[in-house]
Amino acid sequence: MQMILTEPPSGKQYHLASEGYHAVIVEVGGGIRFFEHHDRPVLESYDESAICDGAHGAHLLPWPNRVLGGRYRFNDQEYLLPLTEVEAGNAIHGLLRWHAFDATRLTRSSATLQTTLHPAPWYPFRLFVQLHYQLSTEGLTITTEVSNRSSEAAPFALGHHPYLSPGRDQIIDRAIFSATASSIESLANDEDGSTANLALPRPIGGRVLDTTFAVHATDRSASWARLQGTDGRTVELWADQSYRYLQVFTGDTLPSWRRRRALAVEPMTAPPNALQSGQDLLILEPKETRTTQWGVQLQ
Repeated sequence: MQMILTEPPSGKQYHLASEGYHAVIVEVGGGIRFFEHHDRPVLESYDESAICDGAHGAHLLPWPNRVLGGRYRFNDQEYLLPLTEVEAGNAIHGLLRWHAFDATRLTRSSATLQTTLHPAPWYPFRLFVQLHYQLSTEGLTITTEVSNRSSEAAPFALGHHPYLSPGRDQIIDRAIFSATASSIESLANDEDGSTANLALPRPIGGRVLDTTFAVHATDRSASWARLQGTDGRTVELWADQSYRYLQVFTGDTLPSWRRRRALAVEPMTAPPNALQSGQDLLILEPKETRTTQWGVQLQ
């Protein structure tokens, strides 16, 4: 019987290596499927033979998180987005997670991918998106450029969905988590104090989080999140001042084999439901480009 070779569900696989780091960037969604340092996971991966689950390593635009009911208004026009969180009736994590990205530049330690989001009835704007990945001694740096190629202004927000790993075959309960910025404020109802004092490193323990934090960094600084595993190694994520929010998710709603195996720390330019509420929503004028940067490394 002739064997039929099939392409992975996430499309073409782009392998980057430098300074002991190994990353795999994928065609579908332009996301990060795999990232390790000398065989120690930095970000939780998913198998090459699998469809990406839980938005692992995905880029979330033109909005991160949820739009409640999928409805929003812009310039006195109402739109209904595809309800991709069907059971809750929401639109979740943007429109590009399943788009193919074309690789325009590849080296041993870097990759540039791009795609165009074309107008649709639920989002009638054209965005050109370019992702640049660079590996160095400081880990993986991701630069995102979004350009409005429409003839009118476009509403826009951006996020990313990495899962910080506590180490191979570990769960996050014994990992120590903290975040630092000029200011950090939980947007959750925090009567039990479970999300308070995020700047104080402490074990995650049994905390169940799917919580948004407003962060503020000065013009010369970045926001940082750190997850220290029981092996003493620490995954550090940083994001520039464009990212005013962090979503922290302990993964309790993931399938059982992924549950609490890593901690999602999602830098976002706007909070959940921004397309509907307008809070910190960016308005991209025609021909305007926004450039943001974040990164992750192992210490």
